[in-house]
Amino acid sequence: MKTQGLIMGMAMVMLIISCKTTAPTIGVSSGNLAPEITATGISDITIKLSDYKGKLVLLEFWDSQSSVARRNHFEIQRMYQKFKTTSFKEGEGFEIFSLSIDNNTEAWKTAVKEDGIAWPVIVNDPKAWNSSAVLDYKIAALPKYFLINESGIIINHNIIISDLEKILNGLKD
Repeated sequence: MKTQGLIMGMAMVMLIISCKTTAPTIGVSSGNLAPEITATGISDITIKLSDYKGKLVLLEFWDSQSSVARRNHFEIQRMYQKFKTTSFKEGEGFEIFSLSIDNNTEAWKTAVKEDGIAWPVIVNDPKAWNSSAVLDYKIAALPKYFLINESGIIINHNIIISDLEKILNGLKD
């Protein structure tokens, strides 16, 4: 009887050890935990990327001089309006974390107004190409987009905005 208890106990320990999961690696590839970003919002409030865990998040890197990014804002706005309350396999609701890397804060604010950006998470890092977010995400050109799930895991990192609607539709519950 003692032997059976000992064997059962050892089997339980082995099972627990074998089921141990490792934490995801922080990085910028699909399957990696997205590096944290902290930046100042349009209302001078500090906002973190991790504040939006639980949602499906489109992370956008851009600046006021990027004509491609600025043209994409119309389509991103349309996607935000269409999907902001949608239930996805990868999160509840859709949010956009729009990070400008303008070193000129006034140029950034003007671009936000001119582009009619109405999604709530609009932040800027005036350190521009020297910002920790740019370095952490290995940004070499603008614009750049990442799709991040409810757990903060990058699920797509080579997004072309014209494909965004198809990608989001494919992730719906």
